[in-house]
Amino acid sequence: MIDGKTEILGVFGNPVEHTKSPAIHNALLKDCEINAVYLPLPLEKQGLKDAIAGFRAIGFVGANVTIPFKEQVIPLLDYVSPVSKATGSVNTLYWEQGKLCGTSTDGLGALRNLEAADIDIRGKNIAMLGSGGAAKALAYAFLVDGGAASLKIFTIEPENWKLQLKNLSLHDFNDVKKYRDDIDLLCNATPLGMHPNIDQSPVDKSVLTGNMAVFDIVYSPLKTKLLQEAQEAGCKTLGGIGMLIYQGLESFKLWFPNSNPDPKVVFEVLNA
Repeated sequence: MIDGKTEILGVFGNPVEHTKSPAIHNALLKDCEINAVYLPLPLEKQGLKDAIAGFRAIGFVGANVTIPFKEQVIPLLDYVSPVSKATGSVNTLYWEQGKLCGTSTDGLGALRNLEAADIDIRGKNIAMLGSGGAAKALAYAFLVDGGAASLKIFTIEPENWKLQLKNLSLHDFNDVKKYRDDIDLLCNATPLGMHPNIDQSPVDKSVLTGNMAVFDIVYSPLKTKLLQEAQEAGCKTLGGIGMLIYQGLESFKLWFPNSNPDPKVVFEVLNA
């Protein structure tokens, strides 16, 4: 039921046709009996500044931010959390004492997803594909919070990488095969393989060995081409739907601090 007191939330991105965030948050809103609605908010790349101005004017409760705006949104905010300052990435907008704030829940969501799948990264060597906003959030979480031994970032844009962390190194995107025997976890943090480009994979299947686990943060489709080929190679695999759910729960608690969102509600809605 939408009425004059219904509050508004949403997700800014391009594309957003594939996003499952509305299903997640509308299910949580219903379960928590909160009079609010969560909407997909597609934007052209040049429209972010106007969108944030509208966010302020209309009085949105909060929002998520996805590709390609996780970095671009930072100068438009009043406050940015320490993790977002370090990573240069924001995925959640929320209000605190009248200030429009930004933080990232991606890293925490990824760690919880890995833990739920019984993939232990402490003391392990990780290779990550991509260097965008999500990659930086995951890098911070893997090395600072997760205790990984090393992290190799494979990127086509090394000049865009500003995050400096101990045991982190940058490599050419096409060189991942050279290091395959030293990889405990391969993480795809690029949009390659995302709907509608489901026939794409960020690496050739010759990179994959049964000694590594493969984590793809893409969640649409649930099983990407990368995960299909990794499974065929004997790898333990994990898709991004759990990360989406866990990071969404953290966002929800920022918007509604007195709520107690139940993850089971989301897993049931998404049949994950």
